[in-house]
Amino acid sequence: MGKTRRVFSLQLNISNSHFVIWCEKGVRMKSYQVLKNRNFLWLFLSATTSKLGTSVFQVALPLLVYELTRSPSLMALTFVLEITPQVLFSLMGGAFADRISKRNILLLGEIISSVLIVIIPLASLANSLEVWIVYVVAFCLSSVSAFYHPSFESVVPEILKGENLIQGNSLFKLSETITTFIGPSIAGVLIAVIGIHNLLYLNFVTYLLSAIFIGFINEKYKSSSSNSSIISSIKEGINYVLKTKKILIGTIFIFMVNLGYGAMESLFMFYLKDSLKLSSQYVGLIFSLQTLGSFLAIYLANKLNKMPRGNIIIIAGLIIGIGQVALTMSQGIVILLIMCRIVIIGSVTILSINWFTLRQEVVPPSLLGRVISSTRMLAFLALPFGGMVSGIIAEYMDVALIFTFAGVLTFILSLIGLKTALFQRQQHVPREVTSKTD
Repeated sequence: MGKTRRVFSLQLNISNSHFVIWCEKGVRMKSYQVLKNRNFLWLFLSATTSKLGTSVFQVALPLLVYELTRSPSLMALTFVLEITPQVLFSLMGGAFADRISKRNILLLGEIISSVLIVIIPLASLANSLEVWIVYVVAFCLSSVSAFYHPSFESVVPEILKGENLIQGNSLFKLSETITTFIGPSIAGVLIAVIGIHNLLYLNFVTYLLSAIFIGFINEKYKSSSSNSSIISSIKEGINYVLKTKKILIGTIFIFMVNLGYGAMESLFMFYLKDSLKLSSQYVGLIFSLQTLGSFLAIYLANKLNKMPRGNIIIIAGLIIGIGQVALTMSQGIVILLIMCRIVIIGSVTILSINWFTLRQEVVPPSLLGRVISSTRMLAFLALPFGGMVSGIIAEYMDVALIFTFAGVLTFILSLIGLKTALFQRQQHVPREVTSKTD
């Protein structure tokens, strides 16, 4: 499910996707061996199928809103409605993940998503589709995601341990990158052949298949029962974030990056369709090719493993800002635009890899679900704000100029990160992989 997506709903879902924990230099493992774990195999198949559907939906949704409205502010509102549930419900999703069966949360999430997504094509079939219906579906799907992702990210360490966890995370990232690469191209071609509304039947099938795969997992993966209330559990997660300096500063930094990044992402589809007048096939191609940045990031993440994770996160933020400004200078030349998007998405991915890994290294397993949801909520607060402000301004200002301002903002705020405790001057030494999180 996407997210956030990434993970990539990115929507910047800098904390929304599944990312790699890299092994030490010289350690070579055959990732496919982890598939011998039956529960992991079913989880992997479910996540891959769901992510393929989500990558298709991420292209179809803004194109559908553009077709219905032709308005930059209403397209930005779509982005805001997708992000807002992450702010509203992530804390509760994390608390549920640490208290009840993670398997059941995942299963219910996929079933609800399949029901929600089919509403749009059925409404179109009945000639009653209006933009408010699309908004409601988008909001509800994102709400489901807010409960789904904390359970998914915290169940993986319960299924896999030690080096198997490294292999599993690597496979998830590879799967996510491949589906994100092919999904938009599939969407662009199918939109031209069968139309946007009929394309969403494919999403219905992928979410339903994903639910079936989850159903084959034979463990509930329920955390130890707690006598504390849901509110107390939520407070415990927030308190951990506030008291853990590295996690708190990292969350604030990603919040700042999201201000500029969200301003651009909320209008990027409108820019492609309205300003550059590109076809759906070209749009799908751009969204597919930009995923090459994720492949590059995976390679670089391993090479940069000895650098402090905080340093990599800050440098990635700086590059995101530079890429945003450079994109507006492409003057509509598609190949240059694609190159800029590769740089931006690659930087987002490498930032996310290191941020997710940092949390897994620092946070105790019993708190991981709540800490993930707490940091997601705080970081995501910037996205709807940046997206809505840019959407309103776009009614009066050229979108390319907004992108330039957003890039400069991202760069300046990332510079501030160099002065925080997140940036370390001493060299980072990778820790030995163990089955426990410190």
